[in-house]
Amino acid sequence: MASKPPIGSPWNPNPSRSSYPSSTIYNPFFIITSTRTRFASFSCCCEVPNHTPKKLSRPEKDPGTISDDSLKKTHLNLVPARKKQALTFKSLFGKRALWRRILFASTKVRSIILLNVITLVYASDIPVLKEVEAIIDPATFTVVRFTLSAIPFIPFVLRAKCDVHTRNAGVELGVWVSLGYIAQTLGLLTSDAGRASFLSMFTVIVVPLLDGILGAVVPAHTWFGALMSLTGVGLLESSGSPPTVGDLLNFLSAVFFGVHMLRTEHISRNTDKKNLLPLLGYEVCVVAVFSILWYIIGGCVCSGEVIDPSSWTWAEFCNWMVTFPWVPALYTGVLSTGICLWVEMTAMCDVSATEAAIIYGLEPVWGAGFAWFLLGERWGVSGWIGAALVLGGSLTVQILGASSSSLSKENKVSSKIADPLVIFDKQSNLSASPIVVSSRKNSLNKKL
Repeated sequence: MASKPPIGSPWNPNPSRSSYPSSTIYNPFFIITSTRTRFASFSCCCEVPNHTPKKLSRPEKDPGTISDDSLKKTHLNLVPARKKQALTFKSLFGKRALWRRILFASTKVRSIILLNVITLVYASDIPVLKEVEAIIDPATFTVVRFTLSAIPFIPFVLRAKCDVHTRNAGVELGVWVSLGYIAQTLGLLTSDAGRASFLSMFTVIVVPLLDGILGAVVPAHTWFGALMSLTGVGLLESSGSPPTVGDLLNFLSAVFFGVHMLRTEHISRNTDKKNLLPLLGYEVCVVAVFSILWYIIGGCVCSGEVIDPSSWTWAEFCNWMVTFPWVPALYTGVLSTGICLWVEMTAMCDVSATEAAIIYGLEPVWGAGFAWFLLGERWGVSGWIGAALVLGGSLTVQILGASSSSLSKENKVSSKIADPLVIFDKQSNLSASPIVVSSRKNSLNKKL
């Protein structure tokens, strides 16, 4: 037997299974009794001529039947009425907050915001390192800093120890960023914190140059923002103390960090997301190994000191543990190294290395601001003009880069809609999609 239709449905859902001819319309009505909740069927067969349409008449009402109006009222009563919500800020702007809809409109906008946040964290590193160097040896602090940053990633490294591609890519990234950190730490020995922050801005011009040499197409607004930022760096460099050897080392650190950005962009986009944490783990572990080697070579070979393990006592170890600046080590190791590198690697999947370098151009502005507030370093008039140029160049690339990404997405969508034959070529013959796609041959025959 055929299954009964649902309660209250006035028409047969499967008219093709009816035994009546095509000129007959079959209308089943189902009646719900108020006492025993039983179903009583009522049918009306209206003969319709094949050629002359005839107005259908409603069946006569039996005493036990229920009218259509009462059925509609019963159906409306079964559906719970919606409560009238009060006019609030949330009802006006939807369930999602307005700032979320603006700031997180796309993945690229979210990545740009994250890069700006870690730029602020990176800028706070330089005044912290400048103060720590007056308390403890920079090599010792660097070893503790990067060792603390590598400890949380050790389980991910052990899990991906058999992945050769991830290991090689992580080691390469670790070498580049290690050279950048070492050059930056050595440069701070003889350079001002504010000037070191702005010399690191040369990454803005290094990355587009290297990217263009490798064959990438760099937009015109990116070059404009880079040149504006570079002009600002020149004005800032002329404001303050005379140049030193530390300035050259800070410039080399900018070059190393620029190469690291380019390689991070290429590797992160060719790596599965589940392998990003193991990749970052290898990178941070390599940085920790480099810092240990630098401590051994710099402290023993260059200075001529001899390591005497017999002189190590528990009293000296406890004294070292008490006097060591653990708060700056945790801040620069875990937050500004481990977490920021992970955020950077995730964001570089959507943002190019050139755009990221321009965003990092804000680091000197924030770094000089921290140096002005914490260390008391001051600028001249040209320094403030240079800071404004750096800020303007960075904002130019960020705003135009975000708008160009949305336009490119719209062009891609329009091109896909305009050429349905291309879509068909990318689909398989046994597609599970509910969209009906005609073949190229059928579409050409229809056109002819």
